[in-house]
Amino acid sequence: MKVDIKSVFGDQYNQEVDYVVITNQDGEVAILKDHIPILLSIEEGYIRMQSETNTTICYVLQGFLEFSNNTLTVAAYDISVSHTLETAKEALLKDKHQREQLAKEENVDFSKLERDLFNHLKDAKAGKV
Repeated sequence: MKVDIKSVFGDQYNQEVDYVVITNQDGEVAILKDHIPILLSIEEGYIRMQSETNTTICYVLQGFLEFSNNTLTVAAYDISVSHTLETAKEALLKDKHQREQLAKEENVDFSKLERDLFNHLKDAKAGKV
């Protein structure tokens, strides 16, 4: 079966696998080749993708998946792919923390620029401020 995983940050995984096991807030579901079509949501969970020689783990936050015609399509806000659950979860949380820090820095910079603009307009006596 084909597995296609995407996040808001782009393609994360696109491979052929033998089967997948999805763990979400409702429990676990295994999907094998020729499984009936299915649609699942994942608030926080993981997908274990198994091929003959390789196991890959995809840790997911806020996503959904669809299985149809032997293709598993996953779309999520945040995803991390690794060979173990621990490293996938750790990488996702680290990336999330870095993005939050960057957003805070950008917000601080924006506040400073807004304050500077206000002062310049006030000094130039440009309209009512």
